[in-house]
Amino acid sequence: MAEKKKSKLGAKAIFARILAVILVTAIGGVASFFGFKTYFSNKLKKDKKAEIAKQLKEESKERVDVGMIQTGNSIVIRIYHNKNQEMIFVPLRQDMNLTLTKKGKQAVEQTLGTSVSKATVADVIKATRKNGKLLRQQVEKTLGISINSYELISHKKFVKLMNQAGDVKIEFDEAMAYTDSTDKYVTLSAGENSLNGTAIYSLLSESDIFTDKNKQAEITGEICVAVASALNDKTLSEYREYAQNYFDAVKTDASYEEAATSLERMHGIKDKNLNFKVLDGTESNGKFELDTEEAKRVFDEMLSEEGDLSSALSTTEAKSTTTKSDSSASSSKNITIEIQNSTRISGLAGRWKDKLASDGYSVGSVRTNRQGVLAHTKIIVESKDLGQDLKSYFKNPEYEVGSVDSGARICIIVGSEDEI
Repeated sequence: MAEKKKSKLGAKAIFARILAVILVTAIGGVASFFGFKTYFSNKLKKDKKAEIAKQLKEESKERVDVGMIQTGNSIVIRIYHNKNQEMIFVPLRQDMNLTLTKKGKQAVEQTLGTSVSKATVADVIKATRKNGKLLRQQVEKTLGISINSYELISHKKFVKLMNQAGDVKIEFDEAMAYTDSTDKYVTLSAGENSLNGTAIYSLLSESDIFTDKNKQAEITGEICVAVASALNDKTLSEYREYAQNYFDAVKTDASYEEAATSLERMHGIKDKNLNFKVLDGTESNGKFELDTEEAKRVFDEMLSEEGDLSSALSTTEAKSTTTKSDSSASSSKNITIEIQNSTRISGLAGRWKDKLASDGYSVGSVRTNRQGVLAHTKIIVESKDLGQDLKSYFKNPEYEVGSVDSGARICIIVGSEDEI
């Protein structure tokens, strides 16, 4: 009897063991299933994140960023092509009329005491009282564009930032004298000048230095290009540090973190891809009315990745002479010429402007060429029938058909052997 009982207990033990094995296997299978499910779920999430990151990276390459910079009475639109690696500055004339939104009208009326649908840039800046969002809305309504961010810079901080930017060099075609924002009398000579922060602020912002507001806008554009060029001469780490200081100093709805992903590419922009554009329009009763149709064409080109920047950067004057030049190919006197100084001889481009102007030629912008010193003068023309009459002015000029970054149809890059 005892033996029989023992045998029964053994059978139960065996059954229990089999049941345990089955349960362990089942539990292990379930655990294994959920383990594999978790693994593949995490892998899919990582793959999805990687794909999204890749898409964002590709989209960032396509991005055209539009910023608005304001200091004193000056507003500049900055357009950055991330894909094409180009930057264009669009300075707005201080006397340019801005079309006001409802809130803009209210702000202007409260400040000026008059109810108007339009007000000048200087008046709108005064009325919006450091309200960057409100100021941006007036500019967007007038220009018909969307602006991604605004940057408002106080006088004191602007001067400090410009002094930290590096050697900002501008070439003037004639001497200038004025009283700056510190009540100091300043004289700038014809030719190349290195500008400090106070000089830059005065030239951009002061209302009584220039009677010709278009000239002030042009100089503002040239200064913006020169500052960007000076910043690009810094090392990448210095450039990043400056950008951090910049965002710490300005009042803005953007951030350093948002800009950080593009800083390396922005630092790599070549000088030839830094340009400015002054918008066309008409002057009446001391105010400047924007040519809205032309502005739309210009911004359509500048804000499109496939836009024709040469066309956008060209001036109305240059376009209006196209028919004349076709009918009189032997003369360049009816075409606006750009002159660049590619030497270390201060004021050389300005002197050539005077010489050619005295002979009846129309010279537009005078710039410093930063692509290296040339010995022989180079004449770049839009087509081979242009500029032939200019060859006789220079000793051994190089003549080539090509395009100029500013959109000029004729560009003379003066070499050192043609000093006058």
